Amino acid sequence: MVAGAQPQCALTLADRVAGALWGMFIADALAMPVHWFYGGPSQIRRTFGKLITGYEAPLSGAGSFPESIMALSSTSSAGRGTSDGDIIGSVINHGKKQFWKRGSGYHYHCTLQKGETTLEGEMARLAMRSMTAGGFDLDRMQTEYVDFMTSPGQHNDAYASSYHRVFFQNLGAGKALRKCPSNDGHNVDAIDGLVIPAVVLLAGAALPETEALEAAKRSVNVTRDSPRVAAFVGELSSMMRAVLRGETAAEAAQATATKLLGRPLDVTMADPVVACYVDQNFASLLLLLAKYPGFREAVLANANAGGENVHRGLVLGALMGAQVGASGIDADLKGGLHHSAAIEAEIQAVVAAHIGG
Repeated sequence: MVAGAQPQCALTLADRVAGALWGMFIADALAMPVHWFYGGPSQIRRTFGKLITGYEAPLSGAGSFPESIMALSSTSSAGRGTSDGDIIGSVINHGKKQFWKRGSGYHYHCTLQKGETTLEGEMARLAMRSMTAGGFDLDRMQTEYVDFMTSPGQHNDAYASSYHRVFFQNLGAGKALRKCPSNDGHNVDAIDGLVIPAVVLLAGAALPETEALEAAKRSVNVTRDSPRVAAFVGELSSMMRAVLRGETAAEAAQATATKLLGRPLDVTMADPVVACYVDQNFASLLLLLAKYPGFREAVLANANAGGENVHRGLVLGALMGAQVGASGIDADLKGGLHHSAAIEAEIQAVVAAHIGG
């Protein structure tokens, strides 16, 4: 047992799965206002006057985040490019193209409210609703994904990662739905690729691990073509099962680190400021899990590390939430979510459908 962690052996599987799902949205919304703050804690202090201690509204004004790469990103495909295309604004992220304008300096999540989940948090909610409807089905989830993204008003985020943009570029070019998930060779092999698989793994927690893992790996292909991300689904599955059995997230992270690196992690290392790429970000995930034994301290440390903290937070929150269960997460963190009541209903529905009481 890691020092500072509380034993959780008496928790039910349903409580752990519910806690994992709550943890995803909490970590996402906490990190949202300081997403891609590559100056780390010092930049967060300069901007907010302190480190993040609870939910905060993001910077919302033009020019408030001049280092934003959103103002350099393509509005019609993956990666950087011009803002001439209309996939952003007309096909997806309706009415949000103005925030991608060259030189505009908007923060990535400038349109969100305090405690609101990002688009990737909404992808986790979409996956929960799909799993509640009947378990994992690639064709059904892809259809639901397209309907969700192309229907105005389904989410309020300004930013959409590269995998979304290239998917809808392919769809607009007339490709069959199964052929739309793609890879630009740089931005798609990212930690956000583990968000949908995390939900599928949790919904399958009562199934044999091989069965749940197979579905989770296939779920990567709902939105992207990334064997590299799929390879990390196996590591996530092993960690998740260990925590659901009663191990701490720190113990699971150290076991995974020893397997991948040949040595345990040095928890005296500084909190990492990393980008989205899945290899480096997964390594940063392991360090934060190993270093911070408590739920609240872990999700806040993830936020205050800056960099790509939001999409990592969705995965970290799942593992830390599974450790403490829904019963072990403070009410202010649940109730402070902008869509708390709807999220609670969706969590209860997926747990009832797949885990039971």
